[in-house]
Amino acid sequence: MENKVDKEIQRLRCSMVEDLRLLNYFEALSDFFMVDYYTHSAYDMLPKSWLESVNQYGDVILKQFCMSLLPENPVNIHCPVMPLSMMCFIALIRKKLKARIKQPCSKHRLPISCKAQLKFLKPKKIVELSDMLPCLQKVITDHNITHVVDIGSGVGHASRFIAKQNPQCMVLRIEAQSMLINKATDIDVQFDKLNKPQNIFSSVCRLNLDDNVVSSFLQLLSDADNANGTTFACPESRILLLGLHPCGNLGSYMLRLFKECCICQSVVIVSCCYLFIDSEPDQTGGFPLSNFLKERGVLSLSGQLKEQACHNAEFYLSRLLGQLNNHDELSQNWRSIADIFLSKRESKSSRSWFKFKKRAKGENIIKFTNKNLVLHKLPELEKEEEELAIKLSFVDQWKTWAYYLVYVLKISLGVIGESIILNDRILFLLEARCNSQFEILFDPRESSRNVAIVSSKTLLQLKN
Repeated sequence: MENKVDKEIQRLRCSMVEDLRLLNYFEALSDFFMVDYYTHSAYDMLPKSWLESVNQYGDVILKQFCMSLLPENPVNIHCPVMPLSMMCFIALIRKKLKARIKQPCSKHRLPISCKAQLKFLKPKKIVELSDMLPCLQKVITDHNITHVVDIGSGVGHASRFIAKQNPQCMVLRIEAQSMLINKATDIDVQFDKLNKPQNIFSSVCRLNLDDNVVSSFLQLLSDADNANGTTFACPESRILLLGLHPCGNLGSYMLRLFKECCICQSVVIVSCCYLFIDSEPDQTGGFPLSNFLKERGVLSLSGQLKEQACHNAEFYLSRLLGQLNNHDELSQNWRSIADIFLSKRESKSSRSWFKFKKRAKGENIIKFTNKNLVLHKLPELEKEEEELAIKLSFVDQWKTWAYYLVYVLKISLGVIGESIILNDRILFLLEARCNSQFEILFDPRESSRNVAIVSSKTLLQLKN
């Protein structure tokens, strides 16, 4: 077993070194805002061979680049316009996107006893729960789980199913927003008026994400026990920590808690909202967790990289490829031009995120920009600004294609960012000698954050 863990640790370290080298190579672009493309000559940050290819072949190289990144498409290795460095980049991103594709298997269905809850669920949540519950049930059965703590439970859909299917387990929902707990309680009542689960409890509190993770968590469990007559804080408890899309640092908090708390037997989390992860010098932040990254001096990731890691790369690549194949009018570069003037008028921040109305057929850059300025109740373009907008929209065609090359590159770097965050988290658990692995739960096109970290302690670790 030890040899197997050591091999996995070595494999993850090699993978992270590969990712970090790539990020270092594209460091200038990893923290780059697309709004600055036309004002900071971002195309000059691309490898020279890439620029030469896009300058000569335009949208041909862009289509080939997009298509080759998606693992379901074949790579045209005989393509004469693709530089070798671009092909190496494609191979790395394809490998990571392919690794998070859910393998074909029998379609999971929600338990018949829980069908009454379906009317409270959105289609996406039904798919997520259908695929996640078998994984949770296996952990509960294999490790004799007696208590489940759902951290960041929201309105409690996952915990409600678990309580219904496992009457022998006590289930505690922890949620910071009282409004969501109240809604969860209302659903509990409507869910099954005659046979409401008696083993599910709720606690409204904001977790203290500091150094003292264990003592504050045990105090929370003790308070819940006193209020409900439960036994969560009992030394004999075998707790499963559950987190379905815990935001930012909360996922890291759960992993630190699992490692340090003696009554936490297992943890299952599907990470989310990487842009809210903090890096703190006192190690109370969400990144890095592993000793490997700390020893290498990798103490943070750029804000743009973490934000990009939250997005569905498969969706954006497929959409752009479809637009190119259908010869649709591309509008992402126009949004960046309009964003220049939106940011200039927005006093709060030059890096605000704006919603945009779509580009209408035949619409020029001035009308497009003005309608989005009006949308945000900002003044329309002045004469000099109109001239600048026209000038930016009529740059050399190859610079427009280079814009989309940068756009695709940033989407791809987001995949690398997520890979580093997830590998750091599971390496943190393996360094503690916990049995840990990734589980691909959902189709990434249906739920972009689809990788679960599943970890359990050995009997020796629990005794210690």
